[in-house]
Amino acid sequence: EMKYRMERIRVKNVTVKNREGITKLDDVSFSIYTGEILGIAGVEGNGQSHLINAITGMGHVSSGSISLCGNDITGASVRKIRSMRLGHIPEDRMTSGVAANLSITENVISDKLGWKRFTKFGLLKRKEIRSYGEQMVKDYQILCKNQDVQIGSLSGGNIQKGVVARELSSDPLVVIANQPTRGVDVGASEFIRQQLINMRDQNKGILLITSDLNEVLGLADSLIVMYEGKIVAYISDVASMAE
Repeated sequence: EMKYRMERIRVKNVTVKNREGITKLDDVSFSIYTGEILGIAGVEGNGQSHLINAITGMGHVSSGSISLCGNDITGASVRKIRSMRLGHIPEDRMTSGVAANLSITENVISDKLGWKRFTKFGLLKRKEIRSYGEQMVKDYQILCKNQDVQIGSLSGGNIQKGVVARELSSDPLVVIANQPTRGVDVGASEFIRQQLINMRDQNKGILLITSDLNEVLGLADSLIVMYEGKIVAYISDVASMAE
């Protein structure tokens, strides 16, 4: 049966030029709906990173518009866009994904310090934070001595699970997953992919950018192929294509 699908992200005629005026993203339009993993395939350097930066508030938009759940977010700040429940698993987990010298718990709650659950009269509720950290370590199968170790001391797969824990536990409506399993061991890759499938099954909208063709074919419901900043193919039903 067809569930009623709601549009979560709409990218409309988005063009991005760099400082030299060279077009990096050329009149790109697509939508992501609830309960859908939309994959973006194509060799890296074909506009994918400019597209992600435009959606997440990390880069500018030269023309066109981007909306999240019907609200225009073109050119909005990272903070504003995050507050509208956009989760982002960034490509480079060490520079933009985690604060390596902070503990696992400090990393997974870094975006949740405003939650009533963790503060009272402006003070942090340490016990509540610790039990949350413990829960995250368990739920996301982060292999570590305990939640207090510096996240940077863990293996790549466990650091990435920490990033995934932070981004998914805030119950986002849309998740941008950029190369979520790159450089990650097989066990962690499987786990992370399953988390994305779970999010889809909870009716979230997911954008998956990966240079791993098997990953995109295995996970995506629909698929965009990018080349030289343009969308050169759109496949609305990946399952039927694979048959």
